[in-house]
Amino acid sequence: MKKVLAMILALVLGLSLLTGCTNSGNETPTTKEAGGETQEAGGETQETAAPAENGLPLTEEKQELSMWLSYSGSIVSDLNDIEGVKKMEELTNVHINWIPVENQQKGEQIGIVLTSGDYPDIINTDTLPGGYEKLIEDGVIRDDHDELIHKYMPNYLAYLEANPIARKQATSDDGKLKIVRILAGEDFNVKAEGVYNGVCYRKDILEKLGLEEPKSIDEWHDALVKAKESGMEHPFVLHQNGGSWLSMSWGVNTVDDLYLQMDGDKVVGSAVQDGFGEYLETMRQWYAEGLIDPNFTSFNYYLSTPGSVEDDQYLLYSFVLSAFTGNNYFQMHMCNNEPEYLQPVIVPSVHGSETYMAWSPVEAKDQMFITTACKNPELAAKWMDFFYSKEGELLNWYGIEDVTYTMDENGIPQFTDFVLNNPDGTPAKSVLEKYCLGWGECWTGKHNTLASEKIATAAAGGTNQQKEAVDIWTAADINIGVPKGYTLTEEESSDINSKLTAVQTLIQEYEINYILGTDNTSFDEFKEKVMQYGYQDVIDTYQAAIDRFNAR
Repeated sequence: MKKVLAMILALVLGLSLLTGCTNSGNETPTTKEAGGETQEAGGETQETAAPAENGLPLTEEKQELSMWLSYSGSIVSDLNDIEGVKKMEELTNVHINWIPVENQQKGEQIGIVLTSGDYPDIINTDTLPGGYEKLIEDGVIRDDHDELIHKYMPNYLAYLEANPIARKQATSDDGKLKIVRILAGEDFNVKAEGVYNGVCYRKDILEKLGLEEPKSIDEWHDALVKAKESGMEHPFVLHQNGGSWLSMSWGVNTVDDLYLQMDGDKVVGSAVQDGFGEYLETMRQWYAEGLIDPNFTSFNYYLSTPGSVEDDQYLLYSFVLSAFTGNNYFQMHMCNNEPEYLQPVIVPSVHGSETYMAWSPVEAKDQMFITTACKNPELAAKWMDFFYSKEGELLNWYGIEDVTYTMDENGIPQFTDFVLNNPDGTPAKSVLEKYCLGWGECWTGKHNTLASEKIATAAAGGTNQQKEAVDIWTAADINIGVPKGYTLTEEESSDINSKLTAVQTLIQEYEINYILGTDNTSFDEFKEKVMQYGYQDVIDTYQAAIDRFNAR
C-alpha cells in the first residue's frame, strides 16, 4: 500500500508533465522566436514589431544571483550540474545560487522565507500567502516590477502582447505588471491548458454488457442498472462532497468548492440554480436504487481509483484525471487489470443539445518576482527574461541540441533517440532531468506542455490517451467556469472569509445528506437558508473582482 501511495503521489506531483494539458478550440496568438514574426490572431494575419533584445552575455563580468524555487527532481542533487543550466550560465554569464525546495514542502517553506527577512534575489512559487499586493506593501517584493519588465524583459512582453488573455491575467487591477508570471504554452507560443478532469466510464465493462455509450441521463441510469444486475454492487461513485462532473448535464458545477459559475459575464451561485436541485434529486433517486456507492464520502479519486479499477468495482466515475484515462493504471503498474479502459466522456445535456464544462483557462500561472534584497534588479530582470527567449525555452525543456533534441525541417524541436530510447534503458524523464531544469517539476519562465506531451506520446507508441481525454472534455459547447486571474482586495477577503466558509459548509452538508436521504429539506428552503448565510455577498464580491479583471 505504501508503494502504491508513493507512486500515486509522485504521479500527482508530476501531473502537469504527464498530462500535457491542451486547449482545444481556443487557439491563442503565437510569438515565434520573440520578435518580428507573422502571427495569427482570430483568423487574421498580423505583423508584430520586433522587441528589443537583451544582448548575450547579460553582463561582461560574471555576476551571481540567488533564486528560491520548488524542485522535485531526483536525478541531480546540484541544479548547477544540469547541462542546460551550465549552458545558461555560459550564455548569460550569470551564476545562480539555487535554493530548491521539494514540492511537498513548498507551502510551509515559502511562509518561512517570506517571514524571515532574509530573502533571496528571486523567488519562483505557485503559493503566495497573502498575495503579491500584500507582500509589496510589506516590503518583500520590489514595487518597481512594471518599470523593470518594460525596460529589461522584451521576450516576456512579446508573449503578453501576442496574447490578450495572458496579458490580462498577468496585469494587476491598476494596469501594472507587478510581478512576472509563468506562462503556459507549447513550443514558442502561449496557449491555455485544457480541461484535464471529468467523467469517465469503464468502456471494457460497458462493451461486456453489450451496450453502446449512453447518450442521455436516462440511458446512463439504465446502464448502471444493468451493471448492478450483472453483479456490480454499486456501479457509480460520486465526488467526496456529493458532487460530480455529471452535474454538467444540468449545467451546474457541483465539484468546485466556491460553488460559483458564470452565466455570460455574470457570476451566479451554482447551489441556487434549478439544475443543482435537479441533479440532487436524480442522485438521491439513484442512491435509493443502490446505484451509488454509499462510501463515496471517503473515496479519494487519487488513492482509491486504482484498487477499484483492479476489482472492476465501478462502471462510472464522477471525477478522473486525464493522466489516468485509458488503460494507464495498468501501464503504470498500479493495477494488474490489463483490459481496463477508462473512457472520458462529455456528459449529455438534460435540457437541450448543448453540452457544458467548467473550465478556467490559464495562460499566466505561477509567480516569479525580484525581492527587495536584490542589489542588481536590472540583471535579475534580464536573467528572468532569458527564460522567455527561444534559446532559454529550448534549454529549459529540450536540453542540448544534437544531444537531447534536434530541430526538424519546420523549426520545431524533436527529442532524440538518446532520450526516447536511451541505450542504458534510462526513462526519458530521468534522462531529461540531467539536461533540463523544467523536468524536475519546476516551472520557470515558459511551462512547455507540448514537450511533456511528446514524451508521453512516444512512450505510448504514438498515441496519447491523456491528450485525447483533454481534447474530449474541452470540446463541450458552453463554458461556465469562473475565469482565473482576478484578485480580491484585502478588504474583500476579510469581509467574505467567514461567510464563504459558512456557505461552503452548509452546501456540502446539504449536498451529501440530501443524496443519502437523511435530509428532507426542500430545495426552495435550502436556497432561502444559504442566502441567509451570506451567499449573495460572496457572489457580489466575486462579481466585483471579475468586473475589475475584465476591465484590465
